[in-house]
Amino acid sequence: MADTTNNIETKLKPYMGYSRAGGSKEGAVLIFAHTAREAKKLTFPELKGWCGDQEWIDVAVNRLKGEWLYAEADQEMLKNNIPHVIDCPKSTCKQCECWGSKLNEEGICEDCIEEEKTE
Repeated sequence: MADTTNNIETKLKPYMGYSRAGGSKEGAVLIFAHTAREAKKLTFPELKGWCGDQEWIDVAVNRLKGEWLYAEADQEMLKNNIPHVIDCPKSTCKQCECWGSKLNEEGICEDCIEEEKTE
């Protein structure tokens, strides 16, 4: 996989990590990892910090598609294939405040645009 923006070759893939109980809309992190298992391991400490003293956090990850996500990564870590977490992605929708979907020029995600069309 290559970041076409910066012409960086990497073996890392983007994942969204979140608590299965709360769902991704309650808070999620962007992870760049080699595998889903590795992404889960990186997600847990981040969620543990948010969830406080919960005994159990059921971590879930989803593989994300889109070359544009690689712009969110730490470019040096990406270049060196070092897995890492982005706890506050910049590509957040101005309407729903979620991330993970490509934004249009106004900063609105595809889901919100579709929702506006059906109303």
